[in-house]
Amino acid sequence: STQTAKTDTSTALIGLFDGITATKKNRFASSTQTEKKQHNVCVLGAGLMGAGIAQVSAERGMNVVLKDRDAKGVAKGIKYIGDNLDKKVKKRRLSVYERNLTIARVQGYDENMLSGYERKVKNTHVVIEAVFENLQLKHDVLSQVEKLVSNNCIIATNTSALPITNVAQGLKKKDRVLGMHYFSPVPQMQLLEIIPHAETCDDALRIAFQVGIDQGKTCILVKDVPGFYVNRALAPQMAEIGPLFADGVDPAKLDAAILDLGMPVGPITLLDEVGADVALHVQNTMIADPTMENRMDGADPTMLQKIVDNGWLGRKSGKGFFLYNTKGKSKKKEPNQKALDFVQNELKQRDLDIPLLDIQDRYLARFVNEAAVCLQEGIIDSPQDADLAAVFGVGFLPFTGGPFRMLDARGTASYVDRMHFLADTYGSRFSPCQLLLDYAKSGSKFYPLS
Repeated sequence: STQTAKTDTSTALIGLFDGITATKKNRFASSTQTEKKQHNVCVLGAGLMGAGIAQVSAERGMNVVLKDRDAKGVAKGIKYIGDNLDKKVKKRRLSVYERNLTIARVQGYDENMLSGYERKVKNTHVVIEAVFENLQLKHDVLSQVEKLVSNNCIIATNTSALPITNVAQGLKKKDRVLGMHYFSPVPQMQLLEIIPHAETCDDALRIAFQVGIDQGKTCILVKDVPGFYVNRALAPQMAEIGPLFADGVDPAKLDAAILDLGMPVGPITLLDEVGADVALHVQNTMIADPTMENRMDGADPTMLQKIVDNGWLGRKSGKGFFLYNTKGKSKKKEPNQKALDFVQNELKQRDLDIPLLDIQDRYLARFVNEAAVCLQEGIIDSPQDADLAAVFGVGFLPFTGGPFRMLDARGTASYVDRMHFLADTYGSRFSPCQLLLDYAKSGSKFYPLS
């Protein structure tokens, strides 16, 4: 019977499917335009992000120019793509012929090959810059390429922390500039945040969305604010790690609690994957944003700074809270005892013996509240966009369908009551935002029709 078939989980998963289907349509395309033309893409910076962007473009039939400073950087980027494709060949998801065809679509250039590069770039529809997070460097790189490309070409930056307005400031074709924020690793992560600034024209947005859709990404429109949407909602959640350590929750217990909740990775593993240096950079950016008010409370940059100073950057440095260069293929990660001692001896202040549910809700509620603030402030357009981005950007409890479907299923009023309890017990950073209070009071749903 239909009654047994329809559950919160089935509603959530159908909602996600509908959301993905909706994002396959370019919201900026006019009905008269036929869009499916082949794009030429130029990616500046052949590091992990740049090479990943080049890969997903080439796999979908786009011609790619991949540029880096020197031959070594270019070779490393192309090797990364080749290695990723070889894994697919090994798993029989790709033929050798298709692998070679994909690699052939990526042409590498460095500073010593400028004449060939300049000829190629003239026919580019999209430039995607993926160099280091340094505004001056981005200005230098983009003002160079801006002189070479056609007037119709869009200029995108893959920054995760710099305001798009500031990147556009150094350029002449400001109306063609926007943010295309991919998530790492690009070939695996489905989400793409597209961020216009005040002067970005609709045509630039149309092209950016089409390129993203053609790359197989789920594209979400986001306002130009620090952290955009996903990192903005993630920052208060990651800020809760410090207070949980202080209250006596050790790293292993914290990861286990969040995995038990249904997240794909625990916060400690996530920190190691992202890198403590990157987490510190994002945390400082968000603390500096006055519009966050008290919602970054509990953030402890000195803790992250010490972790960085000790060289515990995570997977990329071989050790974080876990050790990564240990021999053998064991799936179980070995903890870094020095990092655990640091938590125990320097960060722990009391032993509250916090119930499992409180640990889980303290971590989750901070994301949910910030997602609601983003909807309230118009940083993101709709509950559906917010849910898709949360699930595909950070793996937010996929079976709930995202924070807003979860609120509908649980009842916003009962979730708000729970947040008031957390605020009374653990501090005002858990106070629900106005939008949640309004929905709790009226009994409204974020998805009235499902």
